[in-house]
Amino acid sequence: MFKKFIIVLIFLVVMVTAHFAAADDVNNNTKLIIGDVPGETFIIDKNTNFHQNADIGVIGSGRLIVLGKLFLTGHMYVAGNGLMIVYGGEFHLKGNNKNIYVGENGGVIFVNNAFLHYEQTYVSQHNIIAWGSGKVWLEDTRVNCDGSIEFIYLRDNSSYTAKGVTYEHWKTWYLWDQTSLTLENVNIAGDIVFYDSPTMRFKDTNVIMPWLYFDNGAVVDYKFPKPKYKTEPVTMTFDGNLPGVSGIPWTLILDNCRYIAWGINPYPGSCVTVRDSDLKMIMYRFTGADTFNLQGIMVNDSFYGDTTVPVTDRILRLVNTNVKWWKVDIVDDFELTADSIVFSEMVSKDNAKAYLTNSICQGQTINLGATGNSFIHFKDGEVWSYVSVWTDATLILENSLVDWEKGEYIYQRSNIAHGRSRLYCLNSTLKSLPQAYDEALVLFSKIAAPETGVVDSTIEISGSAWIEAGPENPAIFDHYELAWAPEGSSNWTLIKNSAASVKDGILCLWDTTGLTPGNYRVRLKVRTGGYSGNFPTEDFPAYAEIKLLGVNYFLKRK
Repeated sequence: MFKKFIIVLIFLVVMVTAHFAAADDVNNNTKLIIGDVPGETFIIDKNTNFHQNADIGVIGSGRLIVLGKLFLTGHMYVAGNGLMIVYGGEFHLKGNNKNIYVGENGGVIFVNNAFLHYEQTYVSQHNIIAWGSGKVWLEDTRVNCDGSIEFIYLRDNSSYTAKGVTYEHWKTWYLWDQTSLTLENVNIAGDIVFYDSPTMRFKDTNVIMPWLYFDNGAVVDYKFPKPKYKTEPVTMTFDGNLPGVSGIPWTLILDNCRYIAWGINPYPGSCVTVRDSDLKMIMYRFTGADTFNLQGIMVNDSFYGDTTVPVTDRILRLVNTNVKWWKVDIVDDFELTADSIVFSEMVSKDNAKAYLTNSICQGQTINLGATGNSFIHFKDGEVWSYVSVWTDATLILENSLVDWEKGEYIYQRSNIAHGRSRLYCLNSTLKSLPQAYDEALVLFSKIAAPETGVVDSTIEISGSAWIEAGPENPAIFDHYELAWAPEGSSNWTLIKNSAASVKDGILCLWDTTGLTPGNYRVRLKVRTGGYSGNFPTEDFPAYAEIKLLGVNYFLKRK
């Protein structure tokens, strides 16, 4: 019925065209607003390549019909009662942080062998964001994300329906409020992260990873189904009427679906016991204004005979259960200290703080990241994917490795600071050097000094001292300072002050004449000029330890 409606609409629109782009190649560099004139329709002919280098807004009762190819370097806004319909055409979304927004009573529709393409080099470069009663409908469509991940956000009463769609890459859904997600005859559903009371329906769909949300008051004592073989279909409804489950307002319906990877998301106030199950993942969010010291416990690929996570705000008990991946989030004003954990992903949000040591982010569900005004200090660890910092967040990497080649899933190779964020790399090794976008700032400070040296000699100290400021950040490299101090002392003596940045070169030659044998620390500080905002670079120096030996040490050895 819906498809017939679209065919009739296309026919009528073509017969009464208000605007018609019929040239083979069209370039437009100004904002395009469709619908500010009542009944306005804009059609991109099937023989046309339309390059729009600014935002598009479809408002009122406006209609944008794409029969050919639309290349958009800008945002797509569909609101009011507006409609964007890609009927057998192609929609290519380009640029950095450009999204499709659909809200109020607007609709975005892809049908009849349409093609949705995100030109992406990093995760969440483009997103679909729906609110109000906005509708997204895909049928007989192909979606390509250039090997990265598509993110879809649904709020209020918005809905997303896909039928007979081929998703060529992974995707992550976020659902809130009373939203609706329907997937039928879809090859990959991806991560389904949800809150509140959405309705999720999956039919003849594969690879579904639901993060089952158990909020305050939820009581669960459940054994998740284990198919006898991987391709065995699952048909079931997960809601508050399921035996052993109460206090959940959402509904998850599976009808003849395969490759279900069960995950749970227990929130404060919930009481969850999982028995005799194989969980693909647990998303554990530390929320509120509390603090916690996490030692081990959350380690990927672990079996739990009978373990209760030792926190006081909820009960999570695992009995005879395997957990493939742990995802750890820190939100609100929470402060987490953790040592020796192995997790798949961590994201800090809001004003949260996290201090991690000797830990590994394996990157199965993406990365180590921070957003909002949050702060992460990651020390003596490894990240097997990438790091990403957004908004006003700060991420400190100290004595750590970031190498996407070590990970099993590769969705992004670049390490990026977005917005007004800070990414400081201290004595760390990154497979891909970090990049700064927008007003962000990247610091790279590294000391490559010998472990031992001799007094009354000259010691070569190499390393790096440089910054990269985003195009909208006026900060510039001013100088670096190298200084030394005896171990345990706070009295620093300057070795060198240099206005020239260094990338993998010689920082200084340290003259140790007159020093006594012993253990010393060398400190590298980088200072910026212009505006650098919060967390100035000089507050985060890099250190190295050197043991100075006396000449007699070598004479005795001879």
